[in-house]
Amino acid sequence: MGFRRQLGETFVFLGTEKQKMRYVPSSSGEGVKLRSHPDARHPECRHYQDGIDYMVDEVVGTISRLESGAIPDWRSHALCGKEKFDHRDYAMISNSAYTVYADYGYEEKDSDNESILARTEIASHVESNDGMHDTNLAHWAQKLHTKQSISLVVLGDSISRGAEIPDEKFTFAHCFTALLCERFPSAEVKLTMKAIGGESSEGGLLRLQEDVIALQPDLVTIGYGMNDQNWDADSGNGVPLLDFEHHIATMIEQVQAQTEAAIILITPCLPNPQWHFASENVTEYADTLRLLAKRYEVTLADVQKLWIAELAAGKSTASLLMNNVNHPNEYGHSIYTKALAEVL
Repeated sequence: MGFRRQLGETFVFLGTEKQKMRYVPSSSGEGVKLRSHPDARHPECRHYQDGIDYMVDEVVGTISRLESGAIPDWRSHALCGKEKFDHRDYAMISNSAYTVYADYGYEEKDSDNESILARTEIASHVESNDGMHDTNLAHWAQKLHTKQSISLVVLGDSISRGAEIPDEKFTFAHCFTALLCERFPSAEVKLTMKAIGGESSEGGLLRLQEDVIALQPDLVTIGYGMNDQNWDADSGNGVPLLDFEHHIATMIEQVQAQTEAAIILITPCLPNPQWHFASENVTEYADTLRLLAKRYEVTLADVQKLWIAELAAGKSTASLLMNNVNHPNEYGHSIYTKALAEVL
């Protein structure tokens, strides 16, 4: 229990419909502040006014847009009300112009995520990640206390790359690097970005030798699954589940055999279920990563578990995805950062 600050929680408002806040705001705080930009100090950031642009119910923890206010209305978005849409049919699908950012204080409750997950059917897809700290990561952390520099390689797809996020300081790769610098201030942490947009685990495996092993990193994050799960009515998943397991397992084996790097597997967030290419077995790709983390005793940053908790708490898909398809917004990237912070 204790007072906490929620910074930059994202909302996309549909008319004047009430949106569930992630936490019930504290009545002893400074209220709920809404802004138009992820950086509150940005010169183009607009600060909205409570009672004029939006209204907060601090008893139940909801926030809504006022019709006469200045907050954009998602009802004018091209994808509003569309089911099983194909993003290729639309010139503009971004939620950027409709996304607003909230700051507020709240009283933290014990085991927020666990209690929320326990009330949802989808919780059956999420196994505990207790014991997911591999001994190599612990050894790496000990080394970092004595080393002057540490190399971090980020391998993955467009999410790891930070697609749709204009300012890279809000991407999970850079936020995680900042966390490492804070925890180990005597070491210089060098981030090498080796993520490629649109790539599946197959492509990552093909370039593993050149883009990861050749660099002999101290730490590597592996983030695949989103493009692997993509569904096609004729051919099924973009990368079948067993092939996905083989690709990730081979990556782990080669990194372990040819480097001293600690490995962190990252489960993907969930795509928009109304997206034409979203599969019904998307959670099985995260399950596979959980099993591989146990099998090879490597660390798992379980983003999908936290993502499911956000949705179960009432967050909308539009409020988490910048492109309304599969790319998290800044708040979505903070969920990735939180999952990574939990394994340090």
